[in-house]
Amino acid sequence: MVFFLIMAISLKAVSSTKSTIDYTHNDPAEQSLITFAKKLLGVKYKYGAASPSQGFDCSGFVHYVFKQFGITLPRSSSAIGQAGDNISLTEAKAGDIILFTGTNSAKRIVGHVGIVLSNNKGEELRFIHASSGKAYAVTETSLEGSYKKRFMKVIRVI
Repeated sequence: MVFFLIMAISLKAVSSTKSTIDYTHNDPAEQSLITFAKKLLGVKYKYGAASPSQGFDCSGFVHYVFKQFGITLPRSSSAIGQAGDNISLTEAKAGDIILFTGTNSAKRIVGHVGIVLSNNKGEELRFIHASSGKAYAVTETSLEGSYKKRFMKVIRVI
């Protein structure tokens, strides 16, 4: 099914021409990426890992999910932050990539990454990521508290 969907919407690698996914509608590719990512909820966190069988760190999770849809991203959080187009937080949509500082928010360099799940008016943005924190697994989180302080930017790669 994933292969058919990829062929149907012509997703391409970040290094090539970007696809023409219409983010103003409930796009099937956007929803498929989110549905796929959510199937990985609960997979354990493991630094340096990038597979469901071994676990994920944050960039490994994002890299793995997008790779399943034919989109090749760099493997590190900081390098992912250099990919794609910068998008304002208010314009962020499901399937965009959200970037944060590491655990020390005073150091304003990218150290954590996740995938936007939703950004509905009147609600906090929600994202999915591999967390080394309390969950120590792939989890859903709202953009609030320490994550709001650590927020750096959103990028769009599809």
